[in-house]
Amino acid sequence: MAESWLRNAIAEAVGTLSVVFVTVATLGIAGQATPTVLAYGFVVMGMTAALGHVSGGHFNPAITLAMLLAKKIDAVGAGIYWAAQLVGAALGALLVSVVSDTDAVAVATPAVNEELVSLGGAVVLEAIATMFLVLVVFGTVVDERSPLSIYPFAIGGAVIAGSAALLAVTGGALNPARGFGPAVVSGEWDDVASWLVGPLLGAVLAWALYHFVIAERQRPGRRTRYPDPVPPPGPSLLP
Repeated sequence: MAESWLRNAIAEAVGTLSVVFVTVATLGIAGQATPTVLAYGFVVMGMTAALGHVSGGHFNPAITLAMLLAKKIDAVGAGIYWAAQLVGAALGALLVSVVSDTDAVAVATPAVNEELVSLGGAVVLEAIATMFLVLVVFGTVVDERSPLSIYPFAIGGAVIAGSAALLAVTGGALNPARGFGPAVVSGEWDDVASWLVGPLLGAVLAWALYHFVIAERQRPGRRTRYPDPVPPPGPSLLP
């Protein structure tokens, strides 16, 4: 079990590192919105396809929270995942500062555009976008009726859509690690509620909506893709 947790933690750290490094480097160095949005979605898509069968491919504390609520991961495993994700995020931002500078990381730290929305409004927007993302995860990964091969594309597409909608308004984090990593390096914590509270709230809303309204009730004797009652910290997404 300890070996499994270590392997899963490393996969989550590496996946989150890649997500933060790619998005921060694209926005902070290149400084262009469209490439940033596409890079964010494509790196999530690629790393989910590459490491989803190892750790579940969360790379996002909000997704881990939703899986904890859905009992697809236990509390110890969730804690390990969160630690790995935050460490990976910080290392990803640190790598950008090494190859460029801290100013590039500061530019790419999610921030609220106060001319367009208040901090409270930013929290709501991040919650809504993350709710959509987590619903996609539930619908393509947890629900056994969906074609499993599509989940990396669906998740990456949801990230692209949410980031495109919110990049100019809230920074389009959809992921607490996406804000945490750059904030640790840049010291920009002013809008922490937007990229931390918003996505976590969205994950809870997605879980409640899926669990109580959308999900098909489990019939006796029917197995899901996740073993019961609670799998190791990183249930495999692949058969």
